[in-house]
Amino acid sequence: MGSPEGEGEKDEHPQHTVYLDAYWIDQTDVTNAMFSAFIGDTSYQTYAEEVGGSYVFSGSQRAEVSGADWAHPQGPSSSIVGLDDYPVVNVSWGDAQVYCEWAGRRLPTEAEWEKAARGTGGLIYPWGNSDPTSSLANYGKNIGNTTAVGSYPDGASPYGVLDMAGNVFNWMGDWYDSGYYANSPDRNPQGPSTGEFRVTRGGSWHDSLLRTANRDWHSPLGLIDYFGFRCALTGQ
Repeated sequence: MGSPEGEGEKDEHPQHTVYLDAYWIDQTDVTNAMFSAFIGDTSYQTYAEEVGGSYVFSGSQRAEVSGADWAHPQGPSSSIVGLDDYPVVNVSWGDAQVYCEWAGRRLPTEAEWEKAARGTGGLIYPWGNSDPTSSLANYGKNIGNTTAVGSYPDGASPYGVLDMAGNVFNWMGDWYDSGYYANSPDRNPQGPSTGEFRVTRGGSWHDSLLRTANRDWHSPLGLIDYFGFRCALTGQ
């Protein structure tokens, strides 16, 4: 459903300008190799490992698969061997947050992610206003799984940030509130102080909706093979 105020969903309105202090954001999603280094250093157990599985999309449906986790993306018989440069998946919001803290960073805010994805000109997609194509992003099950990070340089954002549309959803630091834009501060918005769901952004290999302003939300304990993340850092 489009909003009566213009293009987009109701939770993307009212459209408004925000000002952000300087910050850094990862150029790509966190990869399997990067996450492996974190696990090796900390012996951290992810939520999928704790509960014994994750949701995996296969064919035309999503199903819970026992033994699926970050190191076994489709289940216990799968592995990440040869997939070092692919985005880590099957990670919860908490897993992503702990990794970013280990790396001396944090999860980005919605506002930071959106600016990095679309620049200051209000682009519909990272690459501009033209519709997605298979040369710009991994989306709509056109590949059927993740691809290596940085595989779509023509889809880069105005800041050179890669894979901000498609491949894997990115966890945000913010709680989700459908009406937050009506009350958010105009400088460095951090999202609501509490909530039930965490925001995800960017679409995935599974989805066709890639508009940069689109807001998704999921339980912070959500696990699926198209949830990933990248980190941010306040400018120094």
